[in-house]
Amino acid sequence: MPKLIKDPIHGYVTVDDELLGVLDSYALQRLRRIQQLPLSHYVYPTARHSRFDHSLGCMSLAEEYSRHLGLDEEEGRLLKAGALLHDVGHTPYSHLLEVALIERGLNHEEMGLRIIREDQELASSLEGSGIRIRELVDLLSGRHRLSSIVSGPLDVDRLDFLLRDSYFTGATYGVVDARRIIRLTRFDSRGLYFESRALGAVEELAIARHHSFLNIYFHHAVRAAQLLFLRAYTVLKDEGLDFAEMDVQEYLSHDDITVWARLKSDRRTKPVMEELERRRLPKMVMEVQLPGEVEIPTRMDECRELESEIASRLRVPEEWVYFDSTSLPPLMGYASQPIRIETAESELRPSSWILEMTSRPLRIVRVYVRRGSVDVEAARKIVMDLFAERGWTSTR
Repeated sequence: MPKLIKDPIHGYVTVDDELLGVLDSYALQRLRRIQQLPLSHYVYPTARHSRFDHSLGCMSLAEEYSRHLGLDEEEGRLLKAGALLHDVGHTPYSHLLEVALIERGLNHEEMGLRIIREDQELASSLEGSGIRIRELVDLLSGRHRLSSIVSGPLDVDRLDFLLRDSYFTGATYGVVDARRIIRLTRFDSRGLYFESRALGAVEELAIARHHSFLNIYFHHAVRAAQLLFLRAYTVLKDEGLDFAEMDVQEYLSHDDITVWARLKSDRRTKPVMEELERRRLPKMVMEVQLPGEVEIPTRMDECRELESEIASRLRVPEEWVYFDSTSLPPLMGYASQPIRIETAESELRPSSWILEMTSRPLRIVRVYVRRGSVDVEAARKIVMDLFAERGWTSTR
């Protein structure tokens, strides 16, 4: 009998007997201990859902896609396994600490593929369910005809996280008609496309995604908490917490709990963690929104250099300054796959100014200082002058 799991977003999620071993594997169960929205509960107190919850939701949506597209049992199971495992390679604290991988030319998708190939328990569970490892790797690498359902501009990942994050934050930005999008999906040799009747729902998703990034993922206080945590992490990164250097088993041994405990127990990082525990977050003094083509520092070492320059101008210790640059990636063109919509002329092309507008990349640049350390208005003027020197003129 299939296992039924109650989910507040999708109702009952069905897990077939064949996938129970995958669900119960250590690699997947680890995702229960990794936050979907790391430290967002400092702004949205109920945003404590996990990557495991999200993975179950993605699998549920994959099953709906499978039924709608009329996939056979084998392909349907492969698609559900891919959706279930698409985030298995996340670092603790999800994208927040993924910077440790990105700066070494890796990402959580590549780590996921390593885990699928090298973790014996997971590989055995997959093979026992009748799933070929090589075919699953092709699916998750974008080389399978069904890949765009798991990783594409309107994939199950995006549909679920917008709905789930909206629900658990209490924000209403992510209200999306996922079922209409799925039911008006068609499939050809190039992948997914959508009937013209789906355009309204697709535009709704584009707008929901835009506002979710600005108001949830990049909320100024959420980023303040994350920057504080990241500052502590960088102190110990090269002392056994460099995820890019770990083998698969050591990587899987870490989750949010182990990293928090490590940072809390070290005398060098404990004061920072205590600031976080008391919600004494850095104060934002400046924000600009810039076109995506503007060059700004993104690497941790580059950001530290800029923090040092800002601290010098503000005449405060370097460790009191936090520079933050985040990017809202374009919706269209994601993973080199455009959103294709069937028009009245039977052409497959984007046909919406809303999609075109939300396809433009956007950068958000902020400067924070230790709370109570400077006069905010005076600091803002100094930082504005520095930004002007670099040609960072706000689009707002």
